[in-house]
Amino acid sequence: MFYDRFTRFLHLFLALGVIAQLALSEWMHHPRPTRAGDNLYEFHEYIGLSLMVILILHWLWSFVRPGRVPLSQLFPWFSRVRMADLITDVKLYLSHLIRLKLPGTKEPSPLAGAIQGAGLVVATGMAVSGTVIYFAVPETWVIEGWVRRVFQIHELLANLMWAYLILHAAAAITHQLFGHEGLFPMLAFWRRMD
Repeated sequence: MFYDRFTRFLHLFLALGVIAQLALSEWMHHPRPTRAGDNLYEFHEYIGLSLMVILILHWLWSFVRPGRVPLSQLFPWFSRVRMADLITDVKLYLSHLIRLKLPGTKEPSPLAGAIQGAGLVVATGMAVSGTVIYFAVPETWVIEGWVRRVFQIHELLANLMWAYLILHAAAAITHQLFGHEGLFPMLAFWRRMD
């Protein structure tokens, strides 16, 4: 396992919060100029604000955490060396997938890191846009101008998060089925991993 206990703890709460948010978004009733939002919408707001706090902690911890997965592993886009590692890893995965296999996980995967970084960016964008909506939308719920654009961005990111969540969970389960110990140790935040 490549992640320290606190990172796994944050991951667990992010995963639970994002799943709750996406589920709530399917059944809640948004406020309108003619009516208030329902209790599910209020719950969605409070979970969203809590996720914003957790994401701030996650970002801060990402800059200082010990271990084998540096922040640059999650965002290889600005380094030629990291991009070359990512391209090599993509080729490795493709060559294994052709044979219906997956490469081993003895070292942190550049591809997995880049995918996790993308998820972190989408989750952060959702939390930031949701927080802006919480504080910027007037009591009348007449959404205009830049706030409307923020609302549209929030909805677009929600769709991306649905796709990311499905793909991320499918990848974790697939790795587990191929015998890679990743899913259960990542969720076992109470255990110390070296």
